[in-house]
Amino acid sequence: MRKIIKPFNYLLNKLKMLIVTAITKVRQSIRIQLLTTFILCAFLGLLVARFTVPYVGNPTPTIDYSGDIQQINFQAKQAADLAVSENSVETILQMIEVENEKLKSTERALKVLVTDEHGKVLYKTKQAEEEQIDVHNKIRQVMDFAINNPLYNFNYDIPTVKQSHKEIIAFNPITIEDKNLYLFVSGIPTGVLITSITEGPFPVLIGLAFFALSFFYLTKRKMKQIESLAEGVKEIAKGDLTYRIEKKGIDEIALLTENVNHMAEAIMTNIEMERRIEKQKNELITNVSHDLRTPLTSIMGYLRLLSDERYDTKEQYDEYLKIAFSKSEQLKNLIDDLFEYTKLTNESIVLVKQEVCINELLDQLIEELIPQAEENHRSFIKNFSEERIFTTVDSEKIVRVFDNLLMNAIKYSTGDGKIFVSLERQEGNVRICVANESDEFTSEELMNLFERFYKKDQSRTSVAEGSGLGLAIAKSIVELHGGKIDAKYADHLLKFFIELPVTPAE
Repeated sequence: MRKIIKPFNYLLNKLKMLIVTAITKVRQSIRIQLLTTFILCAFLGLLVARFTVPYVGNPTPTIDYSGDIQQINFQAKQAADLAVSENSVETILQMIEVENEKLKSTERALKVLVTDEHGKVLYKTKQAEEEQIDVHNKIRQVMDFAINNPLYNFNYDIPTVKQSHKEIIAFNPITIEDKNLYLFVSGIPTGVLITSITEGPFPVLIGLAFFALSFFYLTKRKMKQIESLAEGVKEIAKGDLTYRIEKKGIDEIALLTENVNHMAEAIMTNIEMERRIEKQKNELITNVSHDLRTPLTSIMGYLRLLSDERYDTKEQYDEYLKIAFSKSEQLKNLIDDLFEYTKLTNESIVLVKQEVCINELLDQLIEELIPQAEENHRSFIKNFSEERIFTTVDSEKIVRVFDNLLMNAIKYSTGDGKIFVSLERQEGNVRICVANESDEFTSEELMNLFERFYKKDQSRTSVAEGSGLGLAIAKSIVELHGGKIDAKYADHLLKFFIELPVTPAE
């Protein structure tokens, strides 16, 4: 039983899949939807037009004689075949007489004549009175009638029925007892009343009206979607970028609606980005002005003291000069950092990449910073992977990142001054961690660490602790290399994590 049912289930599933696919195709294409709707409405309009014909058409009655004429011809042929097979005429005459008695109507009774080649009547029924006929004339009448009145088109309109109620003659040649004879069967056919309907213009007009109404109704929802789309575009054009058009369906209108919403979202995002950039630019100008003004004020103050000779000893003179020079160096470093950050945030920057061993690069940098670390009572603790890890980077800029993190650790470490540096390979990346003991950082402070000019204590009275751009520059460099940089605080340790893509092994 299962073997019998299985093929039917397979065919049924295939049919369902085809139906679902067809419906999906129709829903995805407004062109197919409109074409389908047009065909459906045209078909329904045609049905309505045909259905209303009997009610609004013009009836035309006619009488059809073709059935009775065919019956007369059939009986004549049957009689001729019987006479030939019986080789006798009396048999068919008796048969016709019996049929005439059943009809009991002289109008519908059949008249039979059997003549020789010269038209002499040899046999006839009771209804026949002729003794001699013109055979050629009779045959001509039969032929003329057959030519001018095809059997199934022998119809008369009601007003001419009485005028056209005429006798029909059927002719058949027969051979009886080796004699060539002619069999003529004639009778008056009875007609059947048939009423035909002339359509006129009204059914067509009704069908067209139904087509228009049904097409309007079925496309009404699509028109509302288009109107809603137009209204939404109008609202967005007015400046309301938060306005979203409701998406309906999966066709081209729905796709256009989705694209318009995406466009509004993109425009709003771009405007917000421009506002944010403008705000950042204003903040940058404010911060730069503040941070430049502080060392510049100090430089101008000490230079003014030196210019006015407001010092008591040569040692005081040298101290003022040293402070002015130190402040000018800080001012130069701030300007350099600002220039570097501006250059890194420029989209047109080009990295000069080369393949380097990140282990050796970081190890060499740590060795160079050991004197400064010892001067500040700091020490490095390395935990490097034994595997040599290669990555393709702009070595000069990556050194700037590591140098910034290591120098921050040297300057701001607390406790016993240990700086932990680790390096390990992960799936597709190399992970570098620089950690040092530090005062506690809140989550908000950790999030702001990589912002421009951010300082934990928010103090801008001195630039001795740095420009506040170092970590922002480091983040920009790492992101330009397709990597990530992050900061976490746990167990009194401030940890900076850097991930860079490694060079695939050959």
